Amino acid sequence: MTAINKLLPGIANASLEVAPALAQLNFDFTLYKVEAPKEYEGVGSALTSFRREQAESGMPHATARKLGALFETCLPSTPDLTRAYGRRASEISKSSSISPEGRKSFGVFASRVGADATSLWAAATSGGGAIAVHLLACLLARIWEASEATSIWVEIVKCRKDEVISQFNQSDIGHLVTLSAAKQEITRSQIAEWDASARAWLRAADTVKTKQQKQLMLIIDNIAAPVNRKTNTYESVMEAWKSSLAQMEALVKGISQIAQDGEILLALSAWHLFPDINVAAPAVTLVRQHDSTFHSGGILTVGLQKPDQQHTGVYWSLPLAHLRYYGEPVVSARSMDSATRSRLSLTELLLATLGSLFYGWGEAGLDTLRAIDWFSGLLDILSREAKRGSDKACYHSYVVVQIPTIYRQIANKLISLGRRHGHDFLGLPPEPLFGMLTKGQFVTLFRNQHDTIKLLRKIGREVAQELRLESNQIYIRYRTLTPKLNHLPLLYEYTTAIPRVVQTLKRSNDSSRRERPVHRRWIRDSRGYYEVPLTEPERHGMSEYYLAKKDYYESLGEEVELWESEDIGYRPFQHESILSDQARPRGPGIEPGYRFLYGDQDYAALYVAEGQEKMINAIKTVGSAAEDFYYMFEAGQVAEEIVVNRLFRYFHDAKVDIDPHLRSLKALSSAATLYQNFSNASVDVCVLQMRLHAAAWLKTLITPSQLENHESAIQTYLSSNESPLPVLWLNESSSTPTSLLPYELSSAAAFACMTMFESGRFDVDPNQLSDVMAMSSGDSIYVITELLLDPWQQTRPGNIQRVVGNIGHPGITFLVPPKNPMIKKFSMNEWSFVGRNDFDGQFQDNFQCTSLHLSFTGAETLFNTGFSGSQDAEVFILEALVRVYDGGRWIADLNVPMSMASTKLRRIQQCQGQHGDSPFPTTHHIMCLDSWHALIERPEDNLCLVRAYKNWQARLAATCLCTAMGYETVVVPANACWQCFKDQVPAHIRHVMIIG
Repeated sequence: MTAINKLLPGIANASLEVAPALAQLNFDFTLYKVEAPKEYEGVGSALTSFRREQAESGMPHATARKLGALFETCLPSTPDLTRAYGRRASEISKSSSISPEGRKSFGVFASRVGADATSLWAAATSGGGAIAVHLLACLLARIWEASEATSIWVEIVKCRKDEVISQFNQSDIGHLVTLSAAKQEITRSQIAEWDASARAWLRAADTVKTKQQKQLMLIIDNIAAPVNRKTNTYESVMEAWKSSLAQMEALVKGISQIAQDGEILLALSAWHLFPDINVAAPAVTLVRQHDSTFHSGGILTVGLQKPDQQHTGVYWSLPLAHLRYYGEPVVSARSMDSATRSRLSLTELLLATLGSLFYGWGEAGLDTLRAIDWFSGLLDILSREAKRGSDKACYHSYVVVQIPTIYRQIANKLISLGRRHGHDFLGLPPEPLFGMLTKGQFVTLFRNQHDTIKLLRKIGREVAQELRLESNQIYIRYRTLTPKLNHLPLLYEYTTAIPRVVQTLKRSNDSSRRERPVHRRWIRDSRGYYEVPLTEPERHGMSEYYLAKKDYYESLGEEVELWESEDIGYRPFQHESILSDQARPRGPGIEPGYRFLYGDQDYAALYVAEGQEKMINAIKTVGSAAEDFYYMFEAGQVAEEIVVNRLFRYFHDAKVDIDPHLRSLKALSSAATLYQNFSNASVDVCVLQMRLHAAAWLKTLITPSQLENHESAIQTYLSSNESPLPVLWLNESSSTPTSLLPYELSSAAAFACMTMFESGRFDVDPNQLSDVMAMSSGDSIYVITELLLDPWQQTRPGNIQRVVGNIGHPGITFLVPPKNPMIKKFSMNEWSFVGRNDFDGQFQDNFQCTSLHLSFTGAETLFNTGFSGSQDAEVFILEALVRVYDGGRWIADLNVPMSMASTKLRRIQQCQGQHGDSPFPTTHHIMCLDSWHALIERPEDNLCLVRAYKNWQARLAATCLCTAMGYETVVVPANACWQCFKDQVPAHIRHVMIIG
């Protein structure tokens, strides 16, 4: 007892001495590294050496270790989840990995290609707590925007640090590593990079697990559940984090769970783990997802809680105190379901665009399925007619047809998304259905005239009933179709729109004569063509044709009269000028006229007694016209050639530069053409809320004279009654309408376009992007093609390639080369590196150790996107170096865009064999420069050859260096032809550098 009493004061004194030391503890976390669990080996092996080095010893590793140590002691232990997630991450990494040989094709970006698992591998080599931190990063990135997620991270890190220090100050006892982590600085930029890496990983994983993600979204669509209901950001995030970890751990172990809130569903989507789900509402359904991770039988039950009618899917609302520099916390709310996903594929965007298009059609677009079927039918017609450019007009319907049946529900939701939120995206068209409904002009599309008359009579009955017209107040005039007499002028015949009531010979019970409705026609025989002299055979043929028509109409129960007959009764057709769309004088003794009402005046139309024609818009609405129009297509009554001619004439006459709707469609076609070359690329859903026709990148595509009056022309066009109405016939020699072709985009315009679609918000000026050679965003690097090809391969301006990967920088980042790249200056002591030899007739690769690498000067500027008050910038410009290395020696930095556009550069066309065997001669003095030293030391020979045969990176480097040094540079293809060289390179040019 005495010994104990002596010991206690010593312990107390020791504690008092140790506490200040602990308070000052500052541990270097970059030195701490653990071996990654074996389940994560697939992740590490799929990384490039550069990324792996960054993850194991760079800033991502330090961030992972700091965050892991800070939070580890307050999180539940989840060994089974950790192992299961490692297996899933390795599976995803292997599915999206690129072989070392394959990486070489990406040149300067080889070290940054592939799925970005940098933060994941950094976590795996930093301990179990860091892996849990990576899982939270994915959880937040799944539902929050980047700036919001970064703000949440800043707040919970601050609160956790305060919590740890407070606990230590109260008890002088704390976990050593946790206390040290609380003393570490974790900057906002480091957190932003951590979040950016997690987002890039999510996109790559979503691509691999597309089917499972869509199945999960369909389940979430039928559920309305909050992540939790806490209003304190730190408490809400910590509860969601801990709960999702604990529930997933139990599921992996085979212990079934009941979802009380939405955090576990958010975790399933963010962590790409898919247990079987028992959906309790609206009907009990067990959804088998066949995920081997849950072979022990863990089932998640959802839908037991009463759904919130005001929300759909999983939703989360938090006050963000660190989003802006100044002001009260911003209350932000986000949700996750198939209709509110932040990213869409090109196909999904076009489906949503259909909704925007249908919204602009008004009543004609209300029946979505019918409108889609019409698009599909139109596509079939255009395909059969094999008209060039038809896919541009109907690409939207094509992607709808190609959607698998199990995803048709998602397709409908996407169309609804565009209908609800895409009102401004395409703008309103002057008229629906590409002008085909205008005043009933679609009557010209029928395969035969009988169907045309049938439709006009149907409409005539509707009009007559509404206006209480008699049969002699509304008629149909139609063009006379005269076979083998095409030289005749356009002449017309007439028929009643509603039947006349005539008396029959039969009598009723009261002895009165019975009545029956009957249609009447006034048709022409040979005498009806008095305007044109006919030969005797022609007159005979016309008489036979008249008799055949008369017999046919009478067989239908119609009365038939000659056009010249006096038995017309009320004679509206004696003078065709009476049937006019022009105003006529009125007064005593003036015969009443008839005005055009509906149809096509040159083909077949309804005419009504003057004074009634203005009522047509009230009677024949767009909706009812669309009903007739759709039925005509569904019944197979259309003449396909006329449909194609009509559609193409519409687009030939289209005023694209001043019609916002057509301009938007053309812009969409341009963006779709750009993105269809980017496999698995996605766009931000918020782009649907932008006005596509007003995009800055489009304005650079209009000539200055057009741009000067662009806005006023649009307003004049919209306020006028004029619309680009199509005519019936299209000249066979007409080329594809330019309105159907996508714009030719420059590289700057292409980058501006992609910025709009990547961000969903930023409309940047292409004039500020003229020097950009690449753009990094999410899991994509968009690169000008010149950086990835042999310099002999010439590409059109605006040709961009997508590289799966990123540069490790948050937000959208533009890469620009320095204005004056540096070139190594060799000293006299390096004379042994000079390699100059006379050409021996052999094209060979003497630059096998040459490689291109990407690095950064540190120069960075924020791109001006307008003031927002946000603490996080989202668009950056970085000065990037394309560096040439020979083995481990730096040789030069390149400005590839400038060099490829140099007037000093020539490309020799591939010989077509017209010169036979014409190799480069050994007798002609050609000096070979077989080293970088020899090339840079300014040779004096007139013809020099850089031999880097079939080594595209070395050839690109040599080409850029030669043009930068002012040499006339000629790039020759493999199997170069000497005669072609002499024919295409003027003899007077001196100091020619040949890249062979």
